[in-house]
Amino acid sequence: RVAILVTVVCSLSSHQTAHIMKILSIAVLYKNEEKKDPLALARVEDLFSFSYFTRGTIREHLVFAIRTVAQRTKPGFRQTVSLSDIEYVCHVHVRSNGLVGIVVADEEYPVRVAFSLITDMLNKYTQEFPKWKDTKEDQTATPKFMQDAIEKFQNPKEADKVLKIQQTVDEIKTIMHKNIDDILKRGETLDALMEKSNDLSATSVAFFKTAKKQNQCCKAY
Repeated sequence: RVAILVTVVCSLSSHQTAHIMKILSIAVLYKNEEKKDPLALARVEDLFSFSYFTRGTIREHLVFAIRTVAQRTKPGFRQTVSLSDIEYVCHVHVRSNGLVGIVVADEEYPVRVAFSLITDMLNKYTQEFPKWKDTKEDQTATPKFMQDAIEKFQNPKEADKVLKIQQTVDEIKTIMHKNIDDILKRGETLDALMEKSNDLSATSVAFFKTAKKQNQCCKAY
C-alpha cells in the first residue's frame, strides 16, 4: 500500500544526503470531543529541501497526515507511526486534556529527542496560549518558539545538550510503534480518507492517484 506521505517526502533523497537527519514539520492540535477532526492550533515546517513549485502540494499532504495521525491516537498515549515505504515517521503525543503535539521526522531521528521536543513545545504553547481550549476553528499560528525549536532540533545532538534530556529506557519503551495501516479503522482506505479530507485540494488528490497508478510516487518531486 502506498504510504500516507509517499507523494510528499520520498523525493527528499534527491535533495540531501542519506545520513542527514531531518524534521519536516512540528504541530500542535486540539482533540475537542465536540469536533470530529482535531483542530489545528499551530504549525511550523521546513520544506526548503523541496522545489518551490511543489511545496504547496507537499504542505497539504503533511497537514493531512498530521491530522489523520492525531485523530487516531487516543488521549494519554504516545506513539510513533511509520509511513510505509518511506523513511519518515510521525511522533505523536496526545495529552489527557486533548492537546496534541506532533513531529514529522525521518526514521533516523532519535525518538527520545523527538518526544522531548513535543513536551517542550506543548509546555511553551500552553504558557503562551493559556485559553487554547476556547478554540473553535483551525488556527494558522506560527509561534516564534516553534520556529526556533524546529531550527534548533534539526541537530538532535545539540538539542540534547541544551535540554539535557534525561528520559529513561523504560520511558522510551512506553511509546508504541505502529504502521500507518494499523491506525486506520476497519474498512477504511487511505484513498477514501483523502477524498473526504478538507486538507487536500482536488489537485493534490489527483496527483496522488496518478503517482500511485504509475508507481512513481517516489519520483514525483
